[in-house]
Amino acid sequence: MTDFTPAEMMRRLERIRATMVKLNLDAFISSEAASVRYATGFRGEPRTLFLTKDNAVVYTSFRTESWARQQTRSLEISTCESPLDDILRRLPNASSLGLDMGISHGRMTNFQQHFSGHSLIASLAIDEVRKIKSEPEIEQLRRSQELNEEVFCAVLPLIKIGMSERTVQGLILSEIAKRDSLDGFSFSPIVATGPNAWEIHHLPNATPLQRGDLVIIDLGVIFQGYASDMTRSLCLGEPTARMREIHGIVAQAQEQAFGIIKPGMTNHAVDQAAREVIENSGHARGYTHGLGHGIGLATHDPDTHLSMSAPEFELKEGMALTIEPGIYLGDQRKRKSGARASRTNCAGHRVTNARSWDRGQITH
Repeated sequence: MTDFTPAEMMRRLERIRATMVKLNLDAFISSEAASVRYATGFRGEPRTLFLTKDNAVVYTSFRTESWARQQTRSLEISTCESPLDDILRRLPNASSLGLDMGISHGRMTNFQQHFSGHSLIASLAIDEVRKIKSEPEIEQLRRSQELNEEVFCAVLPLIKIGMSERTVQGLILSEIAKRDSLDGFSFSPIVATGPNAWEIHHLPNATPLQRGDLVIIDLGVIFQGYASDMTRSLCLGEPTARMREIHGIVAQAQEQAFGIIKPGMTNHAVDQAAREVIENSGHARGYTHGLGHGIGLATHDPDTHLSMSAPEFELKEGMALTIEPGIYLGDQRKRKSGARASRTNCAGHRVTNARSWDRGQITH
């Protein structure tokens, strides 16, 4: 159980409130799991956070009231039957009310009817603050990735030629499940072998692992709420010269990004630096996704994508980002293969070295 200090939690609320002032918001309502957890520490449901410059109220059920009081400590907890009615009563007239950016159309319609006298704005007020990780958060991310690597290293000796992708996925899930320190997986593990390695987000199936194939394994765990995300490229036997060449280009692109990434750069500039390595090698068509994404209480933290297709923004110290270039190729026999490298980085804090071709080579 994460136990951030009261001072840490108070700083978060202060930063959110300062962002609300900049955005001209009188209040904010959030029911998004990661945002409520970030602002209050509460991990249960139902959950609704109502935040103003003076008050912070967590609405939940009587069944989770004691848990909410334990996790949030000094915040006001309410178990009233109609949170929106209570919020309406608390709101000043003609307030500007911020809502989660990802709010559904149905829920927004309900809010518009309920708060008809107020200005409703889908806002990134909490998301903006979540982008910058504190030192305690960085430590949680570092530990999450260390445990993720432990899971991978425990599963690696169990992988056998002839196993199906789904069987390997099961080994990963089993290893995660038996570790009491983990909350679970941050996304369903991806195992893609041979032709299936062409698919970036392949759904594991009954395809058997064959000698000479490449296998891509993409896995992540949750440690005390914080996610990790790691990709490994394995060879079932001795890698060919072509495999080594492609893997080397991907590794070079990753190292290029790590060599230049720093506060003050833009997400576009970092993505382009890694992309140029792959483009100059002649494999531009094999690299079809962005370089990486933000990570934290969500596997894909909002609005921190290292991609030329994402809105441009400036990197700041404390941002946590994945660096995962890739090349995906197909040959004349339609035997497709891919190589990816993944590592997590916090600006100014290298979390782990996650690239290891040699450790990923299976020879049995």
